[in-house]
Amino acid sequence: MKYNTYKFYKEKYNLKTLNLMLTDAQIMFLIYDEKYNYYYLDHSITKENAEVDILDKIKELNEYYHLEITNFYPVCYCENTLIIAFKTEIAMNLVNKINSSKITDNYLSLITYHKNNYSTLFVSENVKKEISMSQKYINRYRFHEKILKRYIFTKKRRRKQEFHDLLYQLLPKGHSVIDVSCGDSSDIFVIAKKKKYKTIVGNDICLNYLNLDRRKNIIYTNDNVELNRIKRESYDVSFCKNTLHHMNNITNINNMLDFLDTISNTIIIVEIMNPKEYKGLPQFLNKYLYTKFLKDVGSCYLNEEQFTNLINDKFKKKYIEYYTFTNILGTYKIAKITKKDDKYEN
Repeated sequence: MKYNTYKFYKEKYNLKTLNLMLTDAQIMFLIYDEKYNYYYLDHSITKENAEVDILDKIKELNEYYHLEITNFYPVCYCENTLIIAFKTEIAMNLVNKINSSKITDNYLSLITYHKNNYSTLFVSENVKKEISMSQKYINRYRFHEKILKRYIFTKKRRRKQEFHDLLYQLLPKGHSVIDVSCGDSSDIFVIAKKKKYKTIVGNDICLNYLNLDRRKNIIYTNDNVELNRIKRESYDVSFCKNTLHHMNNITNINNMLDFLDTISNTIIIVEIMNPKEYKGLPQFLNKYLYTKFLKDVGSCYLNEEQFTNLINDKFKKKYIEYYTFTNILGTYKIAKITKKDDKYEN
């Protein structure tokens, strides 16, 4: 989809504006590696107009330069130019194609700002591990998506239609929704499209997940949501499915819930209950499929009592509805949190 990238980030993100005249284009890409070496590419590569699909641009750069880009995120504005940073997996050695000697004074000022403000962006060990596992075992996820889900854990066995029917009831009237950790799931995208939402955003810290099942009319972002750089009440709804157990601890979970409360008016949380407390297939799948085969790093599972206590404590002044959904994969607890003034809107 060709959406206006510049306008999207301008509306949704709290980004600093730097007094640097870099270009008359509306988007510029800053490329760096894990050792914080920075690279200046030629004009046609580093500058783009506003209507650019970031995932398409990453694919193009990866194919041409073999950059192995792992993450992207907005950094700042320089006058009318949006700076988007691309992080590469390893230090690049492409002297003939990427000429750092052409870096201008303005570009060096931008790099200094980036180093001072974003050098700790991906230092969380849990985040690093999650990204690393998704890159290393992406073919296993593709196998899981294309084979296991299609022929073994089918939509019928996962009761997908019933789950979508429930989501349709829960999703209120609105214009914008963000799935804060979309992974390889597209549940809320399908429902939001049916309800004619104008802005549908899929976010995940792992770039590889965003490429597993790309859909038209979806804006994809690649943020670590705990950083919370999105403007207040940017979305009517934030959707959070099977994300809480990927946090390091309860403190991180609470930070996530605070983030959801800040950016949206309605929150829908879907979380699988601790599979270790269930005998049979859910426990087996968690141990062997998700943990050993897919190398899922999630470990902060909650049971039903812990989940409801956490939500009740965090959202004391909100209206909360709870639902339970069970399929072949396990038992899920669903919480819909709304402002009390909006509780009857659907």
